Amino acid sequence: MRKRKLTFGLFSLMMAASVALTGNVNVSAATKKLSVNRVYENATVIKGKTKKKNVVKVKVGGKTYSVKVNKKGKFKVKVPKVKAGKKYTVKSYKKKKLYAKKTVYGIAKTVKVNKFTPSSRTISGYTRPSYKVQVTVNGKTYTKKANANSGAWKMTLSKKIGSDNVKVRVIKKNGKTFTVTTATHTHDCKPVYKTVHHDAQGHYETVTVPAYDEEKTVFHDICLKDGRDLTQDYLDSVKNKTYPVTPNKFFTIEDMKRDWDWTEENGYPKPGYDSLVFTNENLEVDKFAPPFSMYMGTQGWNGECDGHNYSSRPVTVKIHHEASTKQEWKIDKKAYDEKIITGYQCVCGKTK
Repeated sequence: MRKRKLTFGLFSLMMAASVALTGNVNVSAATKKLSVNRVYENATVIKGKTKKKNVVKVKVGGKTYSVKVNKKGKFKVKVPKVKAGKKYTVKSYKKKKLYAKKTVYGIAKTVKVNKFTPSSRTISGYTRPSYKVQVTVNGKTYTKKANANSGAWKMTLSKKIGSDNVKVRVIKKNGKTFTVTTATHTHDCKPVYKTVHHDAQGHYETVTVPAYDEEKTVFHDICLKDGRDLTQDYLDSVKNKTYPVTPNKFFTIEDMKRDWDWTEENGYPKPGYDSLVFTNENLEVDKFAPPFSMYMGTQGWNGECDGHNYSSRPVTVKIHHEASTKQEWKIDKKAYDEKIITGYQCVCGKTK
């Protein structure tokens, strides 16, 4: 009898301990489950398991896609094409209450290399999670492990990629090559310019130039004996018409024609030296006056300096300019250079 009481007491103690340990915990509530199959790029469904009759929802780009879980607890949500590396949050609802949620990533089937340009200093992409990625570019190899969840990888290069191709090798966890691919850059075409010159635009206007006097240094023939300015003496004789009248008894028309090419219509031709004596001082050439060389041949009209030496010396003369008009260019729009785009070119030479 005593033995039966002891056994019953031990059983009672065990039951009490069991109740104390478990309390009021709902065991079925503690085993909520949501499993999602691996989702590969370009897939259009996301599959998995959760509590039967729940509703599974996936939000993609602002739009929510949902499906009811079947009696076996399986679901298949139709979604837009899955992108490698993109995060998808799968939520299981029991009626309107969130039952469980899980985050998954779109997994690349082999390896995906993101776009890059010749000026890029990084290269990135996606492959299987935790696989090793080797990138070879410009003769240098870079190695990195892909992210354990999304499969994302990214390399920082020592210099710009330039026009070189990029070789990407993916290695499995067991050390064997998974895949190898060669990626080429996206053409980064920059503008090509040429410079076009535009001349100034404007118009001519008639403007008045007031009369003015100008001091100018010219060379005159000066008599070395008495200092007579032979050049000025000749010019004064032309201005005042005091030179000898020709023809005369000592200098006939025949002499004038023979020795000086005189004509009644054009007077005395005055080439070079005989013309410069006028033009140097801004004077109009007097074609009918005897030439300066004739004057110098006699060393003065009356031979005042005959037999004397003379020299060409600089003298300052005052030249008077009468008021006049002239055509002056007025600028309406200044000249300028313009850079225009003639096309676009990548560093590799590709144009568009």
